[in-house]
Amino acid sequence: MKGFYWGKGVVRCSFCGYRHHNITSCKIVDRYADLALDKIAKIPSYICSPHEHKALLELKKREERKAKMRKPKKQARCSYCNCSDHKRPKCKHLKQFRHNVYKANKNWKTLLSKRINEVGLGIGSLIKLDGQAARSFDFGVEANHIAMITKYNLNNLNVFCALGDTTGRYQSNTTFQILSGDKTDDISVKYLGYLLGYDLMNVGWWYQSGIPKVLNPMPWEPDDEWIENEWDEVLDWFFNDIILIDVINNGLNDFINDWANKI
Repeated sequence: MKGFYWGKGVVRCSFCGYRHHNITSCKIVDRYADLALDKIAKIPSYICSPHEHKALLELKKREERKAKMRKPKKQARCSYCNCSDHKRPKCKHLKQFRHNVYKANKNWKTLLSKRINEVGLGIGSLIKLDGQAARSFDFGVEANHIAMITKYNLNNLNVFCALGDTTGRYQSNTTFQILSGDKTDDISVKYLGYLLGYDLMNVGWWYQSGIPKVLNPMPWEPDDEWIENEWDEVLDWFFNDIILIDVINNGLNDFINDWANKI
């Protein structure tokens, strides 16, 4: 999902430059601030360096944040449905939605496997890419544009590949790998949208290039664990990020219910 991968960066401190923390928790800030305060106490006319001034400013901000934290806390509410009688882990609305998502995801994967086998886009199948795609996306295919499908990247291959544009944050996209001569490359799985069906792949205008041809059909037998699995890192992020108002207002509820009752 787009939102999941947007949050995969590594934090870097704007004060010391080291990674995995930011200025609000940087211990070097305390060191510089203490030294600056000591110098000011001994020499009232002392002019702080830019780094010392930044440390003192951050120290002031920390004190202000602590003062705000001392204020009475508001009543705890569920971060999913905003009710006050429970918290997120015990939310019955989220539990039901989670159940529906798992069911929808399994149905989508089952239908995807069926379509891939019907079209013959399994591992080892030969496809001919259209010339426009081969030139535009620099797939590294040979002059005849023929390539073999060698792998589907399953980590982000889920029901949200079919999600429309109303909730772009939760749209999914992944790739399949091809081999042409001695070159390998990864292509968006949505390039196969026309062959698999736009109900399975929300293609969008940017993927609507020429249609690839299947020259040598092959079956696909994905691992049963992938179809049956009810947990992965992406879905875990989704259930921790989503809130009920988005589920209702952005069409996610109807989308999930449609796929949950598809098969």
